[in-house]
Amino acid sequence: MTTLVTMIDAGDEEIAAYVATGEPLDKAGAYAVQGLGARLVARVDGCFTNVVGLPVETTRRLLERWGLV
Repeated sequence: MTTLVTMIDAGDEEIAAYVATGEPLDKAGAYAVQGLGARLVARVDGCFTNVVGLPVETTRRLLERWGLV
């Protein structure tokens, strides 16, 4: 599953302020779409939970296929 995340055109000060929160320091993409980093995201096309880290819809379909739900 592919998800496209479009970021805003953030300035240096806005990016520095976000980094100063410490939130992006342990994130693979250096932002947390489910947290403070959401203000840097203009748009998510596709599965939001895929961006968060667990593609819930894909997981549900696989569990159904395997007869687990």
